[in-house]
Formats: sequence, C-alpha cells, structure tokens
Amino acid sequence: MSKYKFIALFGLLGFAVACERPTPPASGNAAGAAYNLAAYLQAQAKRLQAEKPTVIKRAKTEDKAAETIKTSEVDWEDELAIFQDVDISKPSLREYYTEEKQPFGNNLTAYTYTKTAEAEAPVQHLTLQTNREQKLQGMEAVLLEENMLFYSKRKVTLSTNPATGNITGYQINGVQKLVFGDSLHYNVTAIIQEH
Repeated sequence: MSKYKFIALFGLLGFAVACERPTPPASGNAAGAAYNLAAYLQAQAKRLQAEKPTVIKRAKTEDKAAETIKTSEVDWEDELAIFQDVDISKPSLREYYTEEKQPFGNNLTAYTYTKTAEAEAPVQHLTLQTNREQKLQGMEAVLLEENMLFYSKRKVTLSTNPATGNITGYQINGVQKLVFGDSLHYNVTAIIQEH
C-alpha cells in the first residue's frame, strides 16, 4: 500500500472515530479528581506542535497487513483529541464514577475511576498512574458507545517518559459496527521519537 493510501486509511479511521466522538467535557480539575488530564493534554499538544518530533504510526484493520508511516507533520491537538474524550473531571460526569486509589512501587500511585451502572457516559473506566511529583506515568481507558444503529468500543493507552512525564506513544484498539454492516476491528500504535 502506498504512503498516500495509508494516510487515507488512517484518515478514514480518524474520521470514523471523530464521528462517534461526543463534545469533550469542559476542562478543569473538579473536587476529588486526582489529575487534570485536560490541562496535561493541552500542554503536551502545545509542546509537540512546537518540537515537531518524528512519529512512527502503525495501523492495522481486520486481516489486512499492518501499514506503517513515519512523519513529523502531525496536528497534535487533533491527534490527542481521543484522549481528551476520556477526561471525566467535569462535575456533571465525576459524580457517576467511583474512585480507587492504589499506591505501588517506585512512589507511583494509580487512580482508577469506574462508571456507575446508571451513568450514560461513554468512559467505562479510566486509570491514571502518577509519580510523587504528579507527573503522568501512564493512562488507560475503555470507551463504549452503542445505540440501535451503532456500536463502538475502544481501549486507549498512553505511555510517557518516566522522568519528564512527556508522552512517548499511544495505542488504540477498537471495534465498531453499524447495525447493517460488518464489524471493523482496528489497532493504531504511535511511537514518538524524542529529540
């Protein structure tokens, strides 16, 4: 597959994800929220836009061979938008999540937010790992959206540099299905090559 076909394929995946994406909640660290994910992502998008690092992206759908592209031309605000979708700090959302705080080795703490049964929010659960300095060490979330015509489930993972907390890569594993169509399973992985 040519570079341009790969970009078109990746663009279609992005479009499909964007079409199912609700308006992100307003940013802000609500009372009880352990980490201001929205502010972190905005700062990272600004940093990456200025630094223009090279990114290696790999996309795979169904039984087709994986395709890889290497580029430094990335719109980082758009690229990180899916992670903004998992921000649950808006007070109207936070009340629908239970929080579990778990300290573990190397001065790290994991905060896990799990959606209550009555909530209609797409984020099923969100886990944030931070160190003593509150630098993000990792993030994982599962989003589920379904209605009579459409089903989508995505697991998104963000990895960071332990020393700086800066994003070093991410992964999206998902499946989506229209009521009269076949399921589309996809995987997108990106590695950011730091300078």
